Amino acid sequence: MNEKVELLLTGQQYKKFQEAYYSAILEKYSLSLIDVRVLLFLSEPGGYDTARDIVKVHGITKSYVSKSIDKLIEKGFLEGKHLREDRRCVHLAVTEKAFPLIDAMREQRRKMLERLFRGVTAEQLELLNEIARKINANITEMEGLYE
Repeated sequence: MNEKVELLLTGQQYKKFQEAYYSAILEKYSLSLIDVRVLLFLSEPGGYDTARDIVKVHGITKSYVSKSIDKLIEKGFLEGKHLREDRRCVHLAVTEKAFPLIDAMREQRRKMLERLFRGVTAEQLELLNEIARKINANITEMEGLYE
């Protein structure tokens, strides 16, 4: 396998790229990249609103998600609610206090993706998306083997 492809798949280079773009927000609010991912995820429409959803969709470990949620609730950016039907499950909601932060994160993400895909054509981006879907499906098939 090409060394550059393998490096891309490990995600470390992309993580550093994200940290550079989100650094002002991370420092100002004492947040981590996982906190950013959690807030952005919960702020999107789609009906996802539990820690289990975050773990499943993003593949982040339960302990990291739990710590992030606790921190975001403590800072007033999230609130958790139990439904009468299932008291074991906490449904999360972004608070009004988080809206300016989420707007800033979305703007940084827009700038980051613009920079990341500079010089990449729409056709190349579609091919990348198709390849990523196939790789993700292959990894998902194997999940039971390494849990």
